[in-house]
Amino acid sequence: MPTNSLATNVKPEEKKPYFDAHYLAPEMVRLQASPLLIDTGQKRILVDTGLTSGTDWAAHAGRLNKTLAAAGIAADSISMVVLTHCHPDHIGGLVADPAKQFPNADLVLSETELDLWNSPDAASKLPKWAAESAPAVQKVFAALGDRVHPIKGGADVETGIAALDTAGHTQGHISLLVGSGSEQLLITGDAVTNIHFAFDHPEWQIMWDHDPDKGAKTRRALLDRAANDRLLVAGYHYPFPGVGHVVKEGMGFRWLPTDWVWDS
Repeated sequence: MPTNSLATNVKPEEKKPYFDAHYLAPEMVRLQASPLLIDTGQKRILVDTGLTSGTDWAAHAGRLNKTLAAAGIAADSISMVVLTHCHPDHIGGLVADPAKQFPNADLVLSETELDLWNSPDAASKLPKWAAESAPAVQKVFAALGDRVHPIKGGADVETGIAALDTAGHTQGHISLLVGSGSEQLLITGDAVTNIHFAFDHPEWQIMWDHDPDKGAKTRRALLDRAANDRLLVAGYHYPFPGVGHVVKEGMGFRWLPTDWVWDS
C-alpha cells in the first residue's frame, strides 16, 4: 500500500524521521494479511478470508485454500465465517464463488456493516476507494442468502466468543474477544492495523479508516484494554503470525510478539 496513506494527519517533518527509523519505505509498504481459524472442538470458525487472487495490488494473495489444506482443514469443515468488516482484503476470499467456497458455513458480521455495504446507495455512504468494491460485496450477500447472520456489537458470536463494537475503520467494524478457561484472546481486525505508529502514536490517522477521528479513539481504547487486561492479541496485518501482547510505554503502547501457543 502507498506509504502516504499512513499518518495522514502528521506533518512530513515529524512523519519522515519516524518512518525512516522504523524501516517504513517512503513510497510503498508491504501489507500482510492473516485470517485466523478458531477450533472450539465442536465448530471451526474462520475470522476473515483474505483477498482473492489476481488482484493487481496483491499479486501474492489468494492462498487461503492452500494454507487451510496444508493444515489438514477441509473447506467444508468450517461452520462459520466471521467478518470483522467488508474491505476487500477481508471478504475477498469469498468473492470468487461464495456459495461453494465454504459450503457448510454461515456468514456472521455486524448488522451495521451489512446494512452499510448492502444498501442500494452504498456508494454514497462509503469512501470512493471502498465504494468500488461494494458490488462484489453485495454479490456475496446475495449468493449466501439466509446463511448471512447479522449481529449487534457486543453480542456473542458463539459461546466464548464476543463481538466488540470497534467502529471507525468502518461504521460496523467488530473485533472479537475469545475466552478459553482463564485466558482471553483479542482479535483486533483492522482497528489496530500495524505494529509501529498505531502503537506509538494511536492518534496518527490512516486514509483507510472511514472515520479517521473515531478510528483513532477506538484504537487507543482497544490498546488500553489489551494492556490493562493483559490480553493475548492477534493482529490481522501484523508480521506473521501476528500474536503477542500490548504494554503501555510513554504516551503510547508497544507491541511484544510471542511464540506462545494456546493449546487448552
